[in-house]
Amino acid sequence: MKQRNLLITLCLAIVGIFSFQNTTEVKAVSFVHTFKKTTMVSRSEQKDDFTYDFTRIKKPRLKAKTDWLTDKIGKDSGNDHYYRVATNEWVSTDDVALINKGINRPITISIGHNIWKFNSKTYEFTYTGRRLAAGTWASDERIQLPRGISYCKVGPNEWIQNIHY
Repeated sequence: MKQRNLLITLCLAIVGIFSFQNTTEVKAVSFVHTFKKTTMVSRSEQKDDFTYDFTRIKKPRLKAKTDWLTDKIGKDSGNDHYYRVATNEWVSTDDVALINKGINRPITISIGHNIWKFNSKTYEFTYTGRRLAAGTWASDERIQLPRGISYCKVGPNEWIQNIHY
């Protein structure tokens, strides 16, 4: 009995040691923000690598002004795009803003860009009257609004529009 307990303790110690050696730190996160009560769809048959059939879910709906983690994007045969917010629950890209935080990608611009200010309560951007000079700038956050308008953060509440990477 003593040898068995010693063996179990030794195995648990080895598992514990090796499980903490291979930890991965996840810094980047993507989530969607709802503007209104948002209908969800479920994904069914896969047509090809990126195309699926989607079916509307009558209930539940996502509440307005809430944030939901997302990890995948899919499209249907009509080229409508959806973000996954749960195991098989998706929302239309036309109904939500996509926020990517912690991406740490530099942005290089060859001409100056207008600087915008972001209101986190309304998700609206306002022109500041200032311009960002050409050059390479650090960016760790991106917001893509419905219909593909995107903003990249380049300073404390300073954003430039329509930079794609």
